[in-house]
Amino acid sequence: MKTYWACLAGIGKLFLLTGTIYLGALPARAFEPMMNYLYIETLVVSDVDLPPGVALRVSDPAIEMRAILTLENQTDTLLFVLSLNYKDVLVMVTPDPDWKSRVTMAHEVASYLVVPTRLVYLNMEALTDLDQHLLDHNILIFSPPAEDTIIPAPQSSELLLVYGEQVLLVPFTLTYTLNTHFDDGSQAYEQWMAYTQATDDARVAATQQSKASAAQAQSNNMIVIGLASLAILLIGGWLVWRMVSRGR
Repeated sequence: MKTYWACLAGIGKLFLLTGTIYLGALPARAFEPMMNYLYIETLVVSDVDLPPGVALRVSDPAIEMRAILTLENQTDTLLFVLSLNYKDVLVMVTPDPDWKSRVTMAHEVASYLVVPTRLVYLNMEALTDLDQHLLDHNILIFSPPAEDTIIPAPQSSELLLVYGEQVLLVPFTLTYTLNTHFDDGSQAYEQWMAYTQATDDARVAATQQSKASAAQAQSNNMIVIGLASLAILLIGGWLVWRMVSRGR
């Protein structure tokens, strides 16, 4: 009987411990607050006559918060993207005698090559690298921005392109609007917090139940021992009585 109660108590403790560990492990994989960009970026490219087969596209701010310029070249002529640091030696009203040789060697200092098999995506990191005066004002934040958040002023820049022996400047403007569609996962976060609280409550309840089960098991053991002792006393008394009775 003692072994029976001890086995039941042990199995109960094992189930409680397993459930507590399982419940305690879930919150680590649950929802966590997400970060979003403070501003939505919009690129506007000036009208420039690009060679046939060359296309320049801007990202849709309704889909992409971060601005991206995409260059496509479906011709056999190589298209290079250069840093604006080379603008003064490649763009001039009256080219000097060495101008053509500089254009021919532009590929040696180009930052990007655009060919039919390779689109070039210029994100803000790439654009600020091409123009050191261009600043990336956007940041990632956890909480929705305040309504009085200052909006950065528009920035103007250019893409410096070399297509064959032709040098192209493509002006563009970068503007910002406040991100009013901020999704910080607050609903998921609240669910996560509620789930965490419920898990904590379940852990406490499981611990209390485990202690109660242990106390109950100990109490049961004491009862069994008491009953066994009483039975031994009764049997011993009966045996003594029998022996006394036979002696008479």
